[in-house]
Amino acid sequence: MNKKNILCFGDSNTWGFVPIIFDYETFHMERYSRDLRWPGFMQNLLGNDYFVIEEGLNGRTTNVEYPDIQGRSGTSYLEPCLYTHSPLDLVIILLGVNDLKVIFDRTIKEISLGLEKLIRIINKSTYGKDLKSPPEILLVGPPRLLHEGYLDANNEPVFTGGMEKSNQFHDYFSNLARDNNCHYINLGNKVKVSKIDGLHLDELGHAKVGELIASEVKNILEKK
Repeated sequence: MNKKNILCFGDSNTWGFVPIIFDYETFHMERYSRDLRWPGFMQNLLGNDYFVIEEGLNGRTTNVEYPDIQGRSGTSYLEPCLYTHSPLDLVIILLGVNDLKVIFDRTIKEISLGLEKLIRIINKSTYGKDLKSPPEILLVGPPRLLHEGYLDANNEPVFTGGMEKSNQFHDYFSNLARDNNCHYINLGNKVKVSKIDGLHLDELGHAKVGELIASEVKNILEKK
């Protein structure tokens, strides 16, 4: 029996960034181990019939680049990523939080349109399980920001206004999933991020995300 291949395409909460007060002088960071990160936790729950692929990148956005860092836009990397890991049964997209940053000045509608571009890249591809059609898509409504205290190198708030927008993720992303025939799960009302920085998952958060998404993955792929 062939394993069902699942690609987890996300940002620092897929990469496994440990919630800390980030030190811009040393750039010190920590990463949870594979078994603690939600994709790895999910792999353990799903078992040997599944192969879970992590594609998390700190700072990744839906479709915008930073002025001083290249390669963080999801659209710049998604298509070669799909090709690299094909054939794929399912692509899970967990993005949107970094688009809330003040530097991008994006509305929730613009963020939703950025996600739609990623969905279209996947749906136009032939990297599904038969290498003739696209893989299934599971769009995830991210956990909400807990506070806006995360600061940049100049000691300025990074996410001013982000809490209000993150509270709208579900309304926009659920509609986006419906309009583009994607599967959808909302984490916003089920998972809380760490109080330390207000945006990253702690160990319990990763476990909860892994559990919730694993259940949804089974609903999607075991009916195929």
